[in-house]
Amino acid sequence: MPWKSRLTWTGHTAGNATTVHEGRTWHLSKHLSPPDEQGRYSPYQRWYLHADDGHGEPLADPTGGALGRNRVNAQHLAELIVTGWEDSRLTRPSDGVQLWRRTDAADDTLVPLDELLAGKHR
Repeated sequence: MPWKSRLTWTGHTAGNATTVHEGRTWHLSKHLSPPDEQGRYSPYQRWYLHADDGHGEPLADPTGGALGRNRVNAQHLAELIVTGWEDSRLTRPSDGVQLWRRTDAADDTLVPLDELLAGKHR
């Protein structure tokens, strides 16, 4: 089963998109990465998820790390985060696929990202 969005994203122009889930507003924004420890910036813009400031604007600091340079892929990852999934920062040993887990789960069951994107665990 291919990916099917469960959220409605609006405003896909100029590197921004917005959605509302369970009463919270989220912003997907494309911008430069924060500087590294030497103060250098990457020349590439990446997508980041930001919570809303309560006035319709994104908070300055992203909710997590960069979601990549491709909008469609970043939107899929953002939707997983908004709907209660988090990157465990672990990978499947056999092929290096990221492992994710539910943020509200009673256990620490890990699910491969490729299975989440295929719609197997939603």
